[in-house]
Amino acid sequence: MASWIRDLAAQRQAFRERFEERLGLMVPSEDPDCGDLGEALPTRRPPGREAILQPPKPQIKPAVKILQLAQERDTEFEAAD
Repeated sequence: MASWIRDLAAQRQAFRERFEERLGLMVPSEDPDCGDLGEALPTRRPPGREAILQPPKPQIKPAVKILQLAQERDTEFEAAD
């Protein structure tokens, strides 16, 4: 088992070295007068942590009946004191 783990670690290291050699490769343009098209293996960047802007939620006015019930409830609590 230990030799298997060492072999896996060595394979991983060899792969990492080959991969890092290729990181700087650029994709050439078909037109020699134009520049390169960009990196062949662009590095992956984590997604941004910027806030997602959203419009404010609309004001919802309670119905007249709800306001009346709330007012009655408040007066009941005052009378109970």
